[in-house]
Amino acid sequence: MNLAGFCRLCEVKALRVALIGVFAAAILFVVVSGTERALRGSSEFRGFRRIVQVAVVEDKDHYGVIGHLRAYPPFFAIFWVPFGVLPVGDLPDDVLQGTSLSQQLQFGASAALLLSVMMAFTVWAVRSVTRASAGCLETDEASDAVGLERRASRWRAWCRPSLLWLLSGGLMMNSIVRCETDMFVVMLVAGSMCLMFAREKPWEGGALLGVAAALKLTPGLFGVYLLCRRKWKALAGMAVAAFACAAVLPTVLWGFEGNVARHRSWAEKVLIPYATEGPECFIEHAYRRANQSLKAAVVRYLTDYNAGRLSHPRYVNVAHLTMSSARRVALVLKVLVLGLLVAAWTLAPASPEGELGPMLFALVPTGMLLLSDVSVGGHMAILVIPFGALMGFCFRHEGERVASRASWVLLCGAGLAHLIALERLKELSVGTAAVVATFAATLYIAWWVWRRRPAAAPGQYSTRASLFR
Repeated sequence: MNLAGFCRLCEVKALRVALIGVFAAAILFVVVSGTERALRGSSEFRGFRRIVQVAVVEDKDHYGVIGHLRAYPPFFAIFWVPFGVLPVGDLPDDVLQGTSLSQQLQFGASAALLLSVMMAFTVWAVRSVTRASAGCLETDEASDAVGLERRASRWRAWCRPSLLWLLSGGLMMNSIVRCETDMFVVMLVAGSMCLMFAREKPWEGGALLGVAAALKLTPGLFGVYLLCRRKWKALAGMAVAAFACAAVLPTVLWGFEGNVARHRSWAEKVLIPYATEGPECFIEHAYRRANQSLKAAVVRYLTDYNAGRLSHPRYVNVAHLTMSSARRVALVLKVLVLGLLVAAWTLAPASPEGELGPMLFALVPTGMLLLSDVSVGGHMAILVIPFGALMGFCFRHEGERVASRASWVLLCGAGLAHLIALERLKELSVGTAAVVATFAATLYIAWWVWRRRPAAAPGQYSTRASLFR
């Protein structure tokens, strides 16, 4: 299997036109469908807009005012201000019913703006990830070959990002059409990857990770990665940015006492209950089929938990453990995942990283999905990071057996991840299988690169084939 064959296909003008047409159709579908869902109250846009209205416009503690708790930190309300601060009054569940045309247009315009911006971020993400994972380790000979190819066909400069978008675009659009916040996290992480490995700007790259961690807690795993890799500049950038987002900006907006009160309310109503009782304390049917986390898979398979809809029960259990026993099994598995991550980040040489660096970085997103108790389909947009790292490896080692194996795993992982669109396969935790396969492949390739290092000169790697043949 050779992913580089896609690039040769891109020389056919008809296929290039078709690819552009597919992307244009995807943009139109996401913006129109997502805006309609927002107007009808079947996406997350209304809930996120409500957080901004209560926390920023009304200057109230949204953790105490809004009935349906959100686990996001207080900075989330500030980050979403551009898309939720527009005052349109109290709205019914279905904005298309019982509201004036001007209210519908204002609300719809805000949602359409958000959807358009996030679709643009898919292009940003694939370009950034491709640049970080494919352009950092080419030899002079390979670089010359790429230069000649690009001069012969300008499209070649876009073929790998296009391929990555095809592999992960469905996951990103699934997140966008529901107006999930995860596409912003993907954008920040992809930008950080590019800054750290393609542009060699660790402080700025770490700062983007700090913003991501302040927006949503799971990217905080990058702090462990940076600490284990001894990337002190990036860790400092992450700490400074996280402090600015958690302390400085909220204090400017709400004052010192208001910021402290909101963080205290967040801890009391979200963090402490979550730590002691798990997501069940504020998420009804927490391990339902939409949840593709490792813990949800354990619960569905090892207990008598209903994997289907409440009105149509379906069970996929292969054992009959109690819920407490299943939690312990899930905890053991998560400790194993965390142990493998820490071992890989700590034992691998810190410098020079070469192509090992993007692989170790790409382990973090899979770790985020496996360690979190809740990983729904929208969260899987972050898989663009490991998909890009694996794809870059396959291009650099085109013609080698290990690249062929990695290609198959990459395609299988991407295919499994997209199958979460099917309800029955969600119940069978196909998304969890996709993340585990991607995690294992990324860990194996990182080990393979590490083992191969002594055969090459310091900081260099041989390439047995050019990127395009």
